[in-house]
Amino acid sequence: MMGWLSRIFGKDPESRISRARKFLADERFVDARWELEELDHPEAAALLEEAMAGLIMLNIEQARALFNADDRDGAKEHLEMARTFGASSAALRDVRKEWRMVRAAEEAAAARTAQQLPDPEGDDPLWALPPDDPRLQYAMRVEGWPEQLRRRLVELGPGFAEAVAGLDEGKVKAAYDALGAYVAQDPIARYERARAALALGRLPAAVSDLQTFGDEVGHRLIGTEDTAVLTVQTLARLGRMDTALAVVEAELARRPLGSLKAARASLLEAKGEYAEAEEEAFALLEQAPRDMGLVKLLARTRMRQGKRMAAMQALEGGMSKACNTPGKCGYQPYDVAAGRMLAQLYLEDRLDPKRAAELMRDIAHNRRGPEWQDGYLEALQARNEGDPALDGKLAQLKSEVPEGDPRLGLLQQQFSDVPQLTG
Repeated sequence: MMGWLSRIFGKDPESRISRARKFLADERFVDARWELEELDHPEAAALLEEAMAGLIMLNIEQARALFNADDRDGAKEHLEMARTFGASSAALRDVRKEWRMVRAAEEAAAARTAQQLPDPEGDDPLWALPPDDPRLQYAMRVEGWPEQLRRRLVELGPGFAEAVAGLDEGKVKAAYDALGAYVAQDPIARYERARAALALGRLPAAVSDLQTFGDEVGHRLIGTEDTAVLTVQTLARLGRMDTALAVVEAELARRPLGSLKAARASLLEAKGEYAEAEEEAFALLEQAPRDMGLVKLLARTRMRQGKRMAAMQALEGGMSKACNTPGKCGYQPYDVAAGRMLAQLYLEDRLDPKRAAELMRDIAHNRRGPEWQDGYLEALQARNEGDPALDGKLAQLKSEVPEGDPRLGLLQQQFSDVPQLTG
């Protein structure tokens, strides 16, 4: 809070540097960070790096404590926060490795479960198997489950293990059919059958299994996937927004995790409640300023409300915080979707041609291949520059969309003076 106040009331850079040093000495790393971000001062960058390192340290230590207290979900949440602050993958792996060593007995149980599948040739232990061996893959899946549920997986036996391994190998239909027998034995099997249903595109069946899993087992983190978030996402795909919102609200009352709050913000956006979604996304970005998914969500909600300049500021701020240099400061690949959103805003509003051209170059360099939106951006650029090639670009864009497609309306709105679009 104090960091925000100092910005609002315009404290001079030297005072902010002095305050940041005091915060760092007191290990108040969040306050130090707010003092230093976007500060134009020769010492700001080094001090900000120290603040971010402190935030990483605090979150890693909290993760260790939660692992030791058997709160694996909470520990993973703090590791994710450490990652957003720039923690290296190696540092995060070390924490997990320490926890696995403490829980060696649990890993052994998981290994024994996996070894109920056909024995490997030779005498190599399970963890010496090749990475693509299905026994090792299944053992790693078991390790990703909450500890208190692993025994129930063991009791489902080798047939269940074979079905799950088959699912991960791409034998989806066979796995779905086989898992039905285990659902009757223990509702814990419904999560794996839901995964198979999703892979088959059977969304109603997946929702049914996920909701029953939540009711009878309880939603939780499995590996890197939260079953509540997966349920909400699937309900949203079916258009059942109110039910999805009820699920996420109930879970947030029990587990106020950032991933669930982000899911709620996305639902609010989908329901057209843009002001509330904007508020939620903005609050989440306070904790995870380099989460580009949240940045894009914030920008979209602002655009829907006509706050185009604020949307540009959100995207510029998020992209400036992302590190696109491999091996540095929590590397993130260039977010092409964010670049396209920002370029579209600049070009449609005819603002800052130099910045728009820079974005166009970055997009072309990082995209996997050209999409319709890239052609649209090129047409906007041609319009703004008076390029005679505009007519040809528009003809091509129009030919690629069917009648009634909303993209055609976008073309007519932005190029209203072109006869071929309005005639």
